[in-house]
Amino acid sequence: MRLPEKTVRGLMLVNLVVMLSLILACASQQKAQPEPAQPATAQAPAPPPTKEIQGMRIIGEVEPVTIVKAGMTLPARIDTGATTSSLDARDIQKFERDGKKWVRFTLLDRRSGKKVQVEGRLTRTVEITRHGTDPQYRPVIKLKAALGKVELYREFSLTDRSGFTYPVLIGRNFLGGEFIVDVTRKYTTTPMSEDTK
Repeated sequence: MRLPEKTVRGLMLVNLVVMLSLILACASQQKAQPEPAQPATAQAPAPPPTKEIQGMRIIGEVEPVTIVKAGMTLPARIDTGATTSSLDARDIQKFERDGKKWVRFTLLDRRSGKKVQVEGRLTRTVEITRHGTDPQYRPVIKLKAALGKVELYREFSLTDRSGFTYPVLIGRNFLGGEFIVDVTRKYTTTPMSEDTK
């Protein structure tokens, strides 16, 4: 028995609608499934900045430094262009002790007005020459200083730094192998007031 042409067309249309519905249902199920993780590529987002790179700590251009012997924390300018660190020393006096050359000086906290007398054995004298001025001779002693959690026993040249903003200058002899300087930062180890005078 042969079905009328209208009925055949109707059945074909119903079959087509059912097939399309099945295809759409399968497609929506595939979209609902989580996509497999993509392998990392060279364009992956950079990790957040860290406090250390290859074991070296990242510090800013100005940091608090504690002169351990004096028990005094002072703001320090971090200067990768300076070879030796420098300290604001007042009333510098050279003297001898047990046949050795020593230096006595006053360390001043400009913010509180506190003064501490410090003594150290003279390790050498450096000549500082500036264009258009007479050479300046500075005594150098070794002191233990702490920057963040790092304590180092390093040389400091002693000079009157009252004309400078910061009483301490930290040079390469303190930084080498320990710190990386990010000049866009300040006081990364401990917050400190900008009032250094």
